[in-house]
Amino acid sequence: MRLLPTGVAPSAVLLRALVLALPCVALALALPQVPHWAVLFGVPVSALAWARSPDHAVGVVPLVLAGGWWATHGVLDWRVLLVAVLLVGAHLAATLAAYGPTTLALDPRLARLWLVRGLLALVPVPVAWLAVRGLDPAWAPPGTWLATGAAVVALLLVTAHLTRSEAR
Repeated sequence: MRLLPTGVAPSAVLLRALVLALPCVALALALPQVPHWAVLFGVPVSALAWARSPDHAVGVVPLVLAGGWWATHGVLDWRVLLVAVLLVGAHLAATLAAYGPTTLALDPRLARLWLVRGLLALVPVPVAWLAVRGLDPAWAPPGTWLATGAAVVALLLVTAHLTRSEAR
């Protein structure tokens, strides 16, 4: 008896399961504090839609909802680092799943390439976290972590633009 339909690659199912689960786990780290019902509803529903179509723009929604909840609540403990890893992992899983249909098995070289890229994207996270942790709370406005995250995203976009390979 087969668990998967004929022709479906187990790696494709695993990637789509990660796309669904990782944003939900990132939000679940907020417990015992319970996020707003719209966030609790929005993350799993949008993550499910993203897992169904990993190349669709709906993938921004679970990342923004989960990451935005953490950013707006000013939490600066170790969980923020784990949330960053989980959200980047969801993005990487969606990127790899978008390379082909569910019948296409994941190429190990492609997985290694994107794993290295994901690890490079995480390099500024502990630096930004330490910088924000070192700020005097009396001097740091409530949106400091959000502003730091926006600056990191801007730096990543500039880095991606400068390091992209030319189409041939």
